[in-house]
Amino acid sequence: MHLFGLVVWLGGLMFQSAVVMPVLHAQTEYSRGVQRSLMQRFTGFVWMSAWTIAVTGFLLMLMSPKFFWFRYRDTWSVLLAVKQVVFVLMVFYSFGYARMLDYLSSPSSNGGFNEKAELYRHRINQFRIINIALGIAGLLLGVAMVVYG
Repeated sequence: MHLFGLVVWLGGLMFQSAVVMPVLHAQTEYSRGVQRSLMQRFTGFVWMSAWTIAVTGFLLMLMSPKFFWFRYRDTWSVLLAVKQVVFVLMVFYSFGYARMLDYLSSPSSNGGFNEKAELYRHRINQFRIINIALGIAGLLLGVAMVVYG
């Protein structure tokens, strides 16, 4: 379940970047509406994945005989600490992503066609790329933990 949550989160972000965004690059009023709808729908999957990753990761951590609270005595413990920081950063950027999507859907954004909305669209793309990089790092850290575990 832990890996499934990460794969759903990371796969959805990569699908948006590689498939959805290039298709909707025309930036017409219709494509912006479709883009907002797709991103809002995906936000629910992000939070579902984040909770799945958090709960299963916490359980895996507590059930591991190598885990000791705040003791970084071996490579596995250091990898765990870095992986936890990566997860917190992913949640932070996802929260920002969701907040910007809320703004783009609000009446104050003029349907997503004002100057601030354009900046938010640019930031959403940046946050998506950062989240993909963090997700790949988290996946690699998980693999390294299995190797050192």
